[in-house]
Amino acid sequence: MGLFSIFLNEIEKLEKRRLYNLSNHNYDERLKTLYETPMLSYNTNIKECDVVSLDFETTGLDFNKDCILSLGFVTIEKGHIDFSSAKHQYINAMDKIKGNSAVINQITPEALMNGIDEYEAISSLVNFLAGKIVLCHAKVIEKSFILKALNIKHEKDLPLIFLDTLKIERSLVSRYTDIKDFTLSNIRQRRNLPSYVAHNALADSVATAELFLAQIKDVFSTNTPTLKELYKRSI
Repeated sequence: MGLFSIFLNEIEKLEKRRLYNLSNHNYDERLKTLYETPMLSYNTNIKECDVVSLDFETTGLDFNKDCILSLGFVTIEKGHIDFSSAKHQYINAMDKIKGNSAVINQITPEALMNGIDEYEAISSLVNFLAGKIVLCHAKVIEKSFILKALNIKHEKDLPLIFLDTLKIERSLVSRYTDIKDFTLSNIRQRRNLPSYVAHNALADSVATAELFLAQIKDVFSTNTPTLKELYKRSI
């Protein structure tokens, strides 16, 4: 089976699972908007839909033990970053970290104390993402923490399409170079994109969005940018 066929099957599986869960009321009512919204078509023109660049700051990458500290996102509309859509939130995770830590990922305990409940934040986020494309750098991080926060056991029960700038970049250069470092900062440096403040969820989401727009030009040139090609590169 070719990669394109796998892609089609994955989209179909997500949509069939969404319809099954919807008809059987097999979802948390707080996620109603997400489950009531149909998946995008594989031939969607990227410039005709909203792409939400999303980033989490976490206590670490152990998805079983670590937790989300903050989230940031910004929307790309019609091929342009809509800075008015930018949002940054802290999560009240004081009960999951050492209270005497002065700074964690450059986030103070005081900021976390004034944060919002994790489930409330993530359920609101995924309802906002319904019908949109989710963009991340190393999507496994955000996707895994979303699944954990919402207590969703199987990823097929999360009807969202994720694109990954890390994997897209690797698909563009791996055939021609022996580059091993695909961190967001190093990719931006190689592309002569402006430096930015790392380890801030909103700054990282904007940095990822900028990189994505550059990648679209590389992948499609003057052709129509389609979801199917970018998703294939994000697998």
